[in-house]
Amino acid sequence: MNIEQIFLDYHDYIYKYIYGMVQNRAEAEDLLQDTFIKVMRAANKDIQNWKGYLLTIARNTVYDHWRKRKNKFSLDLLKLKTKEKNIELKLDIEKGIKKLSPKLKEVIILREINKLEYQEIAEVLGIEKGTVKSRLSRAREELKNFLEGSK
Repeated sequence: MNIEQIFLDYHDYIYKYIYGMVQNRAEAEDLLQDTFIKVMRAANKDIQNWKGYLLTIARNTVYDHWRKRKNKFSLDLLKLKTKEKNIELKLDIEKGIKKLSPKLKEVIILREINKLEYQEIAEVLGIEKGTVKSRLSRAREELKNFLEGSK
């Protein structure tokens, strides 16, 4: 598979993950570009799971970005996927996600926005499936508590 086809097949998916993590369109676009540049440089054609491979590179790119900025990143979650069309609820959820630690934010984005299965999240993050479930449970509980407190 050539890099152009890989980009066409996966750029939306990887962008959603990156945007979910940094919550800023311009930064997400830059980090998406950085991710695919890294993939091009690696030029490893024997990848069996492109989705997992790209998510791992995107994750490392986001964490490198945060380290460079010393965790000062802006959050702008305007298109949070939720069944509710209530803008206030979306904004409250955005505020709640902002308060999550990066580890909890990451699992909630991978599961709820990118719709990855638990095992896929575990593989991407290099953690056990049980750890994914416990982090997701904590993230949901923290969001629930935040939303109940904001009423």
